[in-house]
Amino acid sequence: MFYSQYILAKKGPLGTIWIAAHLEKKLRKNQVNDTNISTSVDSILFPEVPIALRLSGHLLLGVVRIYSRKVNYLFHDCNDALVKLKNAFSSATSASVDLPADAASAPFHSITLPETFEFDDID
Repeated sequence: MFYSQYILAKKGPLGTIWIAAHLEKKLRKNQVNDTNISTSVDSILFPEVPIALRLSGHLLLGVVRIYSRKVNYLFHDCNDALVKLKNAFSSATSASVDLPADAASAPFHSITLPETFEFDDID
């Protein structure tokens, strides 16, 4: 096996990727958020020193696991935001939030830019 020990060190450029590939349960959220996927993949595909094919496979598995965790975190954050929005506009408070019947659409000129747009004309 040929690779530099520095690459896979805990503080090295691919240390978090290595941990994700082999010790997925010990991966913390801040480690996942701090990992840049595109930089990591570039350093695996074009390493500074030659690495074994098996090692690059393990590292790519780590990248996939980190990407999966990032997607899960984003999914949970979006669900939390959706639940909070639904609670904010629930039926109990909808009387104060609903638009009047005649305000269902906006006038054309208020949502469309003019043909010639100049900042000096805006008042």
